[in-house]
Amino acid sequence: MLVALVVLVVIGSFILGSVVTWSIKPHVDAYVDNAAYAKAIIHPEMLDDDGNILRDELIYITRDNEFQDEPEDIDEDDDD
Repeated sequence: MLVALVVLVVIGSFILGSVVTWSIKPHVDAYVDNAAYAKAIIHPEMLDDDGNILRDELIYITRDNEFQDEPEDIDEDDDD
């Protein structure tokens, strides 16, 4: 009776481990891919002197940002 119980526990553990691994693998793969991508695109300006990522608020410019201080129409002929 004890041998049958041990066999059932071993088989159950194998099945449970397989199901958990199968369900978590896509999430782990996505995390590893995102971490590798993030490491590849970090600019040196985003690192402090020790090489750690700055957690300060960073200034960034996107296409949607408009420069308010510049005149809307700049004539190149006005350089004279």
